[in-house]
Amino acid sequence: MKKFLFGFGGFLILLGAAGIINHISMAIKAVQEEQEMYGGSIHLMILQMTGSTIGPYLSCIIGGGVIIAITLFLNEYQKRSELTSQLIQALSEQRSIQNEKKTDNHNSIREEYKDTDAKIISATKTKVEPRLEASENQDNERFFWKG
Repeated sequence: MKKFLFGFGGFLILLGAAGIINHISMAIKAVQEEQEMYGGSIHLMILQMTGSTIGPYLSCIIGGGVIIAITLFLNEYQKRSELTSQLIQALSEQRSIQNEKKTDNHNSIREEYKDTDAKIISATKTKVEPRLEASENQDNERFFWKG
């Protein structure tokens, strides 16, 4: 489709340019014939004959240029969308890898915390229990407030 649009735009530009050249050459021949018959300025006659009927040819050239510009824009937009999709895919893969690493790190950190918590709890239990037993055996004190 894009090749067709590009070719059609080029065809319109060539058609407009050929039409302008043909129209100007016909106007010059007509002006030369009229100058022989009536006389007068050649330049003014050429402006009068070419200015009024050159519009369709200019619209062909402008239309062809617009079609080619749209086709080139579509090509670049397609390339951009392909690159964007590749970038999104690469970023999603990279984020999934980072999430896996984070979960692995969190799991290892949690295991380390569990290990250290267990060590701390067991160490404090062993330290606290002998103190309580020793104090009960020595003085037989009560831990109530005497009010």
